[in-house]
Amino acid sequence: MIQDATISCVAEIGLENFTTKKAADMMGISEGTIFNNYPNKAALLVDCLYSIDSEIDATLKAVPFHVSDFSDSIHTMWSASFKYLITHGDNASFYFQFRRSSYYTTEVMQGQNKSFGFFTKFLMIYMKFFKINPDIFWVFMIETTINFAIRFAHGNLEPTDENIESVYKLIMNGINGIYHPDGILESPNL
Repeated sequence: MIQDATISCVAEIGLENFTTKKAADMMGISEGTIFNNYPNKAALLVDCLYSIDSEIDATLKAVPFHVSDFSDSIHTMWSASFKYLITHGDNASFYFQFRRSSYYTTEVMQGQNKSFGFFTKFLMIYMKFFKINPDIFWVFMIETTINFAIRFAHGNLEPTDENIESVYKLIMNGINGIYHPDGILESPNL
């Protein structure tokens, strides 16, 4: 309940305006109740980030992945995570704001190896097929996906299958254009 209210509060008023008092007021509880569960505001916010990570990670883990259909499997995984974000607009907004804040430290990023455990392992196994620096891939894919997800979630873009597919193609052409002259993601040769 505290995490959900925090995420909603940040999405509504912005991370820079967020206080634990505002979240407590939103829930109709005392601020002390929050501090009975979290040592400070930063710990609460980080826990919210990791919670969203875990939900996205579970969504990705549920997608069947077949290396023989590498391109289709990547597409299906991306679509699942994107649809999660556009149907959970507050989570997308929180995620977007948190990643740009001073709370997003190196230590927090390293903690995402646990909250994004499945995806982290997936990247370690399959990044070689993308033939680009994993850090560049990660930042480009996540940032671009979140930027578009917020626009869909807030109604700035119509969430039609055609528009979602256009976003995917745009992102993948950006990634593929780095290393493949035709901009086509190919299945790995195993």
